[in-house]
Amino acid sequence: MASDAPRPHSEGVYQLRSPAPPLQRYIEHYWFVTHAPDEVVDLRVDVFVDARADLIFNFGAPYRRELIGGASTEHQQSNVDAQRMVPIRIVQRGAVRVSGVRFRLGGLGPFTTDPLDVWTDGTPAPREILGEGAVALEQALAAEPDLDAQAALFDGFFTTRLTSDASYTLVARALEALVESDGRARVEDVADAVRLSARQLERLFARWVGLPPKTIARVLRFQATLRALMRDPGCSLAEVAAR
Repeated sequence: MASDAPRPHSEGVYQLRSPAPPLQRYIEHYWFVTHAPDEVVDLRVDVFVDARADLIFNFGAPYRRELIGGASTEHQQSNVDAQRMVPIRIVQRGAVRVSGVRFRLGGLGPFTTDPLDVWTDGTPAPREILGEGAVALEQALAAEPDLDAQAALFDGFFTTRLTSDASYTLVARALEALVESDGRARVEDVADAVRLSARQLERLFARWVGLPPKTIARVLRFQATLRALMRDPGCSLAEVAAR
């Protein structure tokens, strides 16, 4: 017998799209969460510290952003979840429709003219970081159900926003050295390699990355530890630390 009752809870449908090639240096992927009209979604995602940012356009139910072990905030509106130094949990129940952008490490900076350090661990509205054009982008995304077309809207917006200069090139080289060493490279050596003082590099990181180089190095070491534990769950934390 037919019923109007909603179907059981689901995890939603999580889909990815790649950005246009010129944007792939800065953006890892576009991501979307959708579900069938008669489904009720029960979504829960834990996000470790990774010093990256996400742009979140929320067109469905409010979601709760919990600091793991701490306070929580509810978000009905869209926001930028800026570079984080705290682990968070995202909880969303009901009708879910989200269109998002996952930036690479240091990838958000070239799309804004403001120093990123003022937004660290914050959740500002997209227009606060990306300008009034983000409002028009949100409206266009809301009216477009096709995910490939949404990805094209993202491509168009970020292509027109993209800006960088010689200082960002130095930051990108420094980030590459830190990433390649899993955060073990000395910041002073990295600064020397790009012909800057440690203090100059710190100022550029505040503008383009939002966190100091030494903090980024700590995050990268933490991420390397997570990868090691995932590869070998039987390995102890002491063994990983010793490596």
